[in-house]
Amino acid sequence: MKHLFLFIFLLFCVQINFAQNTSNQKSRTSSTSMVLEGQVLTENGSPISGINVEGAMGRYTTTDVLGRFSLPANMGEEVIIRGLDFETVYYRINSDDDIIIRVQNQEKDAKELSALSYQVAMDSAQEYLRIDAKKTADFLIAALSNNPKSLTKTQESAAYEKLGDLYFFNKQYDLAVSNYHQAAQLVSNTELVVKKADALRLNGNYQEAITAYLNVDSSSIGRSKSSGNNNSVDLKIRRWTGLGDAYAKTNQGDLALETYKNVLLLAQKEKRTQQVTSINSKIAKLLNDLGREDDAEVYFDQAIIESKKESPIVNAQIQSQTADFYNSNSRFDEEIALRKNNIKLLDSINSKDKRLQNSTSKPSSTSGFLNNTDIDLSESEIAVSDLDEEVVSEDTVVAAPTMAVDDNMLIEGLSKQKEQLKIAEAFKAQNKISDAITYYESSLEEATTNNDLEVKKDAAKNLYELNKKAGNTKKALDYNELYINTVDALYLEKENELEATARRAKELVAKQTRILTLEKDRELTENKLALVNTERELTQEMNQRQRWIIYSLVALSLLLLTLAYFMYRNNKQQKINNHLLALKSLRSQMNPHFIFNALNSVNNYIAQNDERAANKYLADFSKLMRSVLENSELDFIPLEKEIDLLGLYLKLEHERFKDKFDYTLEIDPSLRDTKLQVPPMLLQPIIENAVWHGLRYKEEKGFLDVAFAKAEKGIQVTITDNGIGREKSKAIKTEHQKKRDSKGLGNIKNRVALLNELHDCEIDIKVTDAGLSPDVGTTVVVTIKS
Repeated sequence: MKHLFLFIFLLFCVQINFAQNTSNQKSRTSSTSMVLEGQVLTENGSPISGINVEGAMGRYTTTDVLGRFSLPANMGEEVIIRGLDFETVYYRINSDDDIIIRVQNQEKDAKELSALSYQVAMDSAQEYLRIDAKKTADFLIAALSNNPKSLTKTQESAAYEKLGDLYFFNKQYDLAVSNYHQAAQLVSNTELVVKKADALRLNGNYQEAITAYLNVDSSSIGRSKSSGNNNSVDLKIRRWTGLGDAYAKTNQGDLALETYKNVLLLAQKEKRTQQVTSINSKIAKLLNDLGREDDAEVYFDQAIIESKKESPIVNAQIQSQTADFYNSNSRFDEEIALRKNNIKLLDSINSKDKRLQNSTSKPSSTSGFLNNTDIDLSESEIAVSDLDEEVVSEDTVVAAPTMAVDDNMLIEGLSKQKEQLKIAEAFKAQNKISDAITYYESSLEEATTNNDLEVKKDAAKNLYELNKKAGNTKKALDYNELYINTVDALYLEKENELEATARRAKELVAKQTRILTLEKDRELTENKLALVNTERELTQEMNQRQRWIIYSLVALSLLLLTLAYFMYRNNKQQKINNHLLALKSLRSQMNPHFIFNALNSVNNYIAQNDERAANKYLADFSKLMRSVLENSELDFIPLEKEIDLLGLYLKLEHERFKDKFDYTLEIDPSLRDTKLQVPPMLLQPIIENAVWHGLRYKEEKGFLDVAFAKAEKGIQVTITDNGIGREKSKAIKTEHQKKRDSKGLGNIKNRVALLNELHDCEIDIKVTDAGLSPDVGTTVVVTIKS
């Protein structure tokens, strides 16, 4: 019961502590612990005002006229400095010192890069390969783009190979594959093929990597660009080791083992101690995975022996791997003994390194930046550990100038604190709690000194669990708080690393996109030049043979053009003649139509025994007919003459139908002196229709108005009657009238169409109802534009 109560109390304390930590964490995200003071200057030291400075949680400020800024912040946060004339600076706060940021003008940098020769750009790229990926890419772009026409295929291939090395080193293996492939298309050599195969394997394209390794012609390795015999041997070892790694990744253990053993014999024969050590370790790991523990131990022992011939650090790494092997097989005593020996070895290495550093240390021109007091934009993402780090992950190839270092020889995270942590875990597995706590505490102390958050987290967690199990409640709570704080710090560190990695990857992808664009532009230019040269050669070769053909074609073309012109002119003239004939035919139809209607009127007078009226009518009619016949051959007559004809015609019609309608003929005074020409007898059929079909059937006396008015570029004639309207006129037509169409209006429309086409004039006729209802009169508006 006592133990139960103690456990409940401990759980309650843990929950309270967790809640407090959560609250503290939330408050930390919103509050700040310092004020970052800084200044942004140009390369020559001039201050820059109005620069954007952005911190975490939306904190923001700008620089003043002296280039200074103040920003609330916390240790470990990232500050972003943005401006239009320089590349964005990302600064991680790791001290409370003031900072000075010197930025370089992008335009100036671009000019300097564009002035570099190919060799200088390539040498600069090699210098920055492991230091600054962005600068390396810029130098390689300059090498490819500054003088593209003067580049040989070998030079271009070397630039793309170096790009592949850059992406390989930055673990962007897909881009590395692309650039190695581009380089191999220009100048193929075995080392390029092996590099591409390594990148394929590390990118997870195991089958493609196996095919690439197997397709390498062994006899050609000695003829690769690494002409020395030692380099060719190293290339062979690298090729077969990579093939073995690919077999191992695809669970082809037997093939991997056979490949490793063959390459081990070659390394031993050529006395390559470094590769012998690495391959022994690979074989041992593979045998352990295959369940052959005894055979694996033999190869681990051999790897330890070989590693002692190389260097203490390699020896420590191999011993750590062997200790992992003992751990996987629950041989904890042997593991502990080997790791204790490793700790002594690491202490010896560290003390030697410190003595060497003390004896060679001197002031550095970049020390100000490393102490966060003076930052150059081009170096703003470099940390000290990035410059001298020599330990990489198991599946990473170190991108040295020759890219020849074996990727599995070095192990990431080899340190005294990690070895102590693993010793503690071994004691814990044996249930030796006291010894485990001792080594966990040593590991925690060492990790705190070296700021190793991963080891610190694991050590704190295990110390919490072991002290809780041992009943040390206060210690357990302290270690739990330390564990939570370390997890927060580790989370922030990992988050920062991910941000930096993503930003670096994005920048490199942008550079690769630019390179691809340059390559496409170059290919397009080359294709255009090749096309121009081909066309020039063909022209020169065929010019003499085809000259007479060209002359013949020209003569034939002229003949055809002349023939086509005459045919076109004849067709046009024929068309005009046809139209004139049609127009003449229409006029000839109008005359009999008018004469027939007029004779009907004379006949009407004779029928009424009105000889005097008939004679008078015939006199006026003969005058009208003489004028009509005189104008029958003309397409246009003066307006004044047409008005006189219409006046005479209206008089005749009124004489006949005096009891049916009255009329007015209105002439705009401005039209009296006009020289406008109009088609003859165009309006007469319209007036005739108004009288015969509108006014004649009206019961009461009707009215007809004909008005000539001046219009824009011509005249407008409005003919209005108040007759029975179009609808009623259609209704009372006789059967004979219904069986035949009215010739007058139809002829008018045809004449208007022909006149508009032949003489390029504008004649328009609009017929509407004169009143509000369709049975009250008709209005016809004729517009004639010259």
